[in-house]
Amino acid sequence: MKKAVVKGLVLDKVSNTPIVLLAIENTKKILPIWVGACEASLMAIAIERVPFDRPLTHDLMLSILKEVSLKIERFVIHSLKDNIFYAKIVLRDLTLTEQDLAEGVNPYIEIDARPSDCIILSLKMGAPIYVANDIIASEAIDIDNIDSNDEEFKKFVENMDINEFRKLLDDDSGQMGE
Repeated sequence: MKKAVVKGLVLDKVSNTPIVLLAIENTKKILPIWVGACEASLMAIAIERVPFDRPLTHDLMLSILKEVSLKIERFVIHSLKDNIFYAKIVLRDLTLTEQDLAEGVNPYIEIDARPSDCIILSLKMGAPIYVANDIIASEAIDIDNIDSNDEEFKKFVENMDINEFRKLLDDDSGQMGE
């Protein structure tokens, strides 16, 4: 399993569907995940840290977890079936004592989740995202192996930074359902 970070949010011009690009740490690989327009908008909001007077759904979830003493440890994108990625949220129970842990009580709880929700929560609170090695092997794009005709795409992904990402979001915000 390898750590991944959000590298970009782009629009698939063929399907008019947003794609979040996850950069696989210590590689030149990008994992594209197609997401819905609403999810892409929420990702953009999380990246920009747009304040709201009332909590949005993911903010509410984070507040509930805090109140019940559960901490998000990590997100794991673990499988792909019928072109659908599957993920889980790994929580740690903060109420357990050293005695509980010494007795072998498992402090971790795993919850099935959509990758888009995991990505939004990660952007909001900073817990790491991990991707299974078999998914990286089969689905990630090695930007060093992109056809020379795709040089523009290679440069786009390699050189993207958070400021470019923000600019891209500003430029495309009307196309992402906001």
